[in-house]
Amino acid sequence: MNEQNQKTLLFDLDGTLVDSFPGIRASFLHTLRAMDWEVPGEERIARVPGPPMEWTLQDLGMSPEQAKRGLAIYLEDYGRVGWDMSSAFPGMRQLLIRLREQGYRLCTATSKGEFFAEKVLRKFDMFDLFDFLGAAQEKGPRRGKAQVIRHVIDSVGLDDHERVLMIGDREHDIEGSTEFGIDCVAVTWGYGTPEEWARARYIAETPEQLEEIIHEWS
Repeated sequence: MNEQNQKTLLFDLDGTLVDSFPGIRASFLHTLRAMDWEVPGEERIARVPGPPMEWTLQDLGMSPEQAKRGLAIYLEDYGRVGWDMSSAFPGMRQLLIRLREQGYRLCTATSKGEFFAEKVLRKFDMFDLFDFLGAAQEKGPRRGKAQVIRHVIDSVGLDDHERVLMIGDREHDIEGSTEFGIDCVAVTWGYGTPEEWARARYIAETPEQLEEIIHEWS
């Protein structure tokens, strides 16, 4: 396919390609206990995957300085045990293979840090299916979803945003892509809510439906 006419798919990682909630939850709770911080209810814990961890910690009432310390505790524990508690969503690796064979350019656009994003993708033999790893920085200013998408756009040279489609599960994916005029597919097997998904251009309930939507979009 002519590279100028190639369609690009941006994939979120946590909640879209991989179920990482068990490890995120465990390391999040470890962080709160290490800081002697009140543990919220399960409904709030269920919304932890998606935004940068320091944003979540500040949302729980921590100061920026406390949240920075909490992030360090979280990353240490996640790197030791949490990252390996994830599992790939059934059918997603096979879908990536088909989409790549069909000529789509595949990139990630995840708020997970670069080191752990690569580690998780390699665990499930997905890393080499992507043309570009778009991820947050563990220790740097690129943290939010919009910043990650901007990084992908600039690095890959995606000038025509109508030829780019975001696939994710949370409001951050939808809001981040909207900033650049990029349509978004919300997948329902992740960690979002119906209220979040309703703001996306498309909603997919299965990998098979996601594939149909991508073909319809393109």
